[in-house]
Amino acid sequence: MVIDAFVQVGKSIHGYELSPEELVENMDQYGIDSSVVCPVQPYTYHLEPENDYIAQLAAKNNRFIGFCRVDPRQREKAVLEVDRSINELKLRGVFLHPWEEGYRINANFVVPVLEKAQQLNVPVMIASGYPWFSHALQVVDVAKRVPNVKIIMTHGATLNISGFAIADAFLALSEHENLFVEISGVYRQDYVADIIEKLGVHRVLFGSNSPNMHQGFELDRAKNYTRKNPEHQQLVLGGNLEKLLQTKSTSV
Repeated sequence: MVIDAFVQVGKSIHGYELSPEELVENMDQYGIDSSVVCPVQPYTYHLEPENDYIAQLAAKNNRFIGFCRVDPRQREKAVLEVDRSINELKLRGVFLHPWEEGYRINANFVVPVLEKAQQLNVPVMIASGYPWFSHALQVVDVAKRVPNVKIIMTHGATLNISGFAIADAFLALSEHENLFVEISGVYRQDYVADIIEKLGVHRVLFGSNSPNMHQGFELDRAKNYTRKNPEHQQLVLGGNLEKLLQTKSTSV
């Protein structure tokens, strides 16, 4: 089972776009069984309709695993939207994009959103590695305040791939066992190898960040990281994400 842990579907105000039809075509071409689909930031800035759209896609096609997207700056409204998305729309996780929405991931108003995800037993994926917005040490700072929520940091939490970014990302992972990394755009094989060797292969997830990155190329990269160990490859390409999604949500 190959699962892409990070795809955004829709037409974003930031200029990228991917339709569900294009995604299915790409998945068929590259041998990807399922994809986690997240909403984009739309031209209207209203995320609720985007969550409805993702839920409709996931209901029609069981190859799609839907995550909702909220803006924590909306405070209680964002918390209520997480509850609606998980309990009513039957989405499977929460997606936060601090850079596109414009807030620091460790701001106090983010905590209630993570607490709600923790109560509902669903993972939170955070677009990570953006300096000032979602640097790895900012992510671990808020993770420690909500210690039981499972957080997936995109891009290996090292978007700029500098030495300091990698060191900080590894430190964050070392300090909090409920942090995981999706590895789209990570070209440092030594960094991924260190995580697998020292922290455990279960912390690493294949994802493409499609359409911003090429789904087939990112899959080849993930396979290359684990080519010497078929068991590790199976976990990174989908097994680890399946385990993160196994816990059923409960109404609170």
